[in-house]
Amino acid sequence: MSIDNPSQILTLLSIAAIIIGVLFWLIDSRLNKVMAEFQPNGGASVRDQLDRIEKKVDAVETKVDGHITWHMNQKGT
Repeated sequence: MSIDNPSQILTLLSIAAIIIGVLFWLIDSRLNKVMAEFQPNGGASVRDQLDRIEKKVDAVETKVDGHITWHMNQKGT
């Protein structure tokens, strides 16, 4: 296949531009979906789930620290 004529070159460049544009659009839409997961949205995002896990871990840490303190105080009496 030889490309001799300017209209063939223009056609190929147009097709390449369309393909590149579609690829950029697909990548952008995927990135937007992923980035949305890292923004709080009222409970369903990964960010909201991580925030809930962090609160639960903090509560467990507080209870364990209190329990250790209680045991240390019992040892001294």
